[in-house]
Parts: sequence; C-alpha cells; structure tokens
Amino acid sequence: MFLRSLKLENFRSYAELDLEFDRHKVIFLGDNAQGKTNLLEAIAILATGQSPFAAKEAELIRWDADQAIIRSVVERELGATAVDLLFRAGGRRAIRVNGIYQRRFADLLGKVMIVLFSVEDLQLVKGSPSHRRRYLDGILVQLSPTYYQALQHYQRVLLQRNNALRAIGEGVSADSIEIWDIQLARYGAEIWRKRLSLVEQLASRAKDWHAEISSGHEQLSLRLLPALDRLEGDDWEQALLAQLQEGRSREIARGQTLAGPHRDDLELTINGREAKAFASQGQQRTVVLALKLAELDVFRREAAEPPLLLLDDVLAELDIRRQNALLAAIGGEVQTFVTSTHLSDFTADWIDAAAIFSVHRGSVRPFSKAF
Repeated sequence: MFLRSLKLENFRSYAELDLEFDRHKVIFLGDNAQGKTNLLEAIAILATGQSPFAAKEAELIRWDADQAIIRSVVERELGATAVDLLFRAGGRRAIRVNGIYQRRFADLLGKVMIVLFSVEDLQLVKGSPSHRRRYLDGILVQLSPTYYQALQHYQRVLLQRNNALRAIGEGVSADSIEIWDIQLARYGAEIWRKRLSLVEQLASRAKDWHAEISSGHEQLSLRLLPALDRLEGDDWEQALLAQLQEGRSREIARGQTLAGPHRDDLELTINGREAKAFASQGQQRTVVLALKLAELDVFRREAAEPPLLLLDDVLAELDIRRQNALLAAIGGEVQTFVTSTHLSDFTADWIDAAAIFSVHRGSVRPFSKAF
C-alpha cells in the first residue's frame, strides 16, 4: 500500500495543500503546533472516516470555511484507488471511492489501512479499559467490515437496552427487555469471537517483539478479559444471554447493562505482573512499542500487503535503543510517515532514504538535506 498523493482543502490549518509522495519514508519536520499532526490525521481519516484526535467533525473544518475536503490516491497490489472525503459544517460527510459516491460508511473500510502510533497510545498501559478496547476495535474495523457492522448494531442495542432498564426502574413493564437481551447477546458474541482471535495473533507477535526490545530480560503476555462471569464451551451468545437474565434486577437498580463487550479489558503482564500496576515508564514504552509492531505484523498477514504506518512525534518519547528498534523493524516495504521536531531523531540511513518536508504555519515545503 502506497500513498501517492494527498490534497487538502480547508482542512484544519490548511486552506489548500497538494502533496505528492515517491518515497517509502516521509518525514514531516517542524516545531510544535505548526500542523504536522494534521497531516497524519488526514491520512488516518482515509482509513476509518473518523479522526483519531478530534472529538467532533466540525473541528476538522478550517475556521473560516463551511466544509473540508481530503483527496488521495493510494496504490495497492490490484491498482490505484482514489479516496475522497468531504466534511460539512453541521452536515453529513460524503465519501467517494474512484469517483463513485458511497452510500454506506462501511464501504470505505478496507480501501486504505493504517497503523497509527501517537503519544496518546502510551495510555494503552496505564489508561482506562476504554483505551485498550479502542485499540482492538481500531484494528478490527479496518480488517473486517462485518466487525464494524456488528459493533454498530451492538452499540445501538446497548443504548436501547439501557433506556429500557431505566424505564423499568421507573415503573414501565419489563416485557420489552427480552428482545434487547437476544440482540445484545447475538452481536456481543460476534464481537467477542473476533476480539479473541485478534488478541491471540497480537499476543504471539508482541511477546517476540517485547523480548527482542528488552534483550530477552522480560516476557510480555496479553489476554482478553471478557466482561462475562462464566462460559461453558464456546457458546458466547447463550452465556451472555443467561447472565443478562440472571442479573436483571441489579441492572435495573443501576440503570445500565453490566455485562458485555462494552466492559471488556485487555490484560497486559510483564513476567507475570500486571503492567498497569507495576510497569515503569520505560517498561510501559516497551510494551506499547511491542503492541504497535505486533499490530503492523497482523496487518501484513491479514491484508496481504503492508498498511501505511503513521508515527506522530513518538520518537522523542523513546530512548535511543527503542528508537533504533522501531526504525529497524519497519522495513523498506512499509510506507511510513513520521512527524518530528529534530532530524537528530533519525539514523543517517533513514535521512538518506526519506523525503523530508518542512512544516511551518500550515505551509509544507521540501526540506533541503544539503549541509
């Protein structure tokens, strides 16, 4: 997968931008708050239609405009694909693939695939379970459009079921809750099966990467912790349905659903000890780095071609040993976009092979490597 061109119109700080790429390594160089992250954000949106950094789509639109546009051409093994997105202030987005408007958001998924590593990912270890669920979901929605659909259905049913629980608590009949139980169990089982399969793949690769980065002194283990009290066999649907029915009185009192994938966690342990509680800052960075490299491996295997790799100012957060491990692991076939404030973060080989752009106040220009 190779991003050949990126064009922005009224996106964030960019009134108009037209970039062409011909290298597998791209460095966006500049001081903080100059618009470097906005470029990676635009590329990430091509994959999922959603920003990894903005809470609202309105934030993507330049302050004096009423819409923002991202245009791109991505070369894949089967040929070039043009992906365009339009965001309207106070309106719906529009998606176009190879000039054809897409009626469903799910039709965008899989056209462009990315692995994003940002400073926020350091929360994967110490942060709340929601950070780790988003990490798993971010991988799965790109690899499996059916997972995205199941997740969307689950979230809608969960909202309806929570509303029904609160209504029952206020004296409304409990008859309607059964239909929500059945649907929640069906979609929840599908989510669990895919999450478990993904964690099994990540666990093997992350263990190897972590051992390599830590020089074999530490062993990383991953385990999905489903929000389910018990499971007999592999009937996730029946197990969740039974728990919802058994715990109904407690859920009515709380006004919320207490079992299901929306309450899952991903357990990370180093040498058998919980990383969240015991890992030092250096160990946390090694864990996250191993997870991201494992994620890259999963995409390589499942998608049959490498994704785009986006590194947002993470090199400054890693020591020299971890920087070198990351840069060496990427390989020459992965197109990688990196933001940084200093070229000193990179090896000489990386600088020689990279296309370097200087970013300053929304202006992006080729950077001269001449001394």
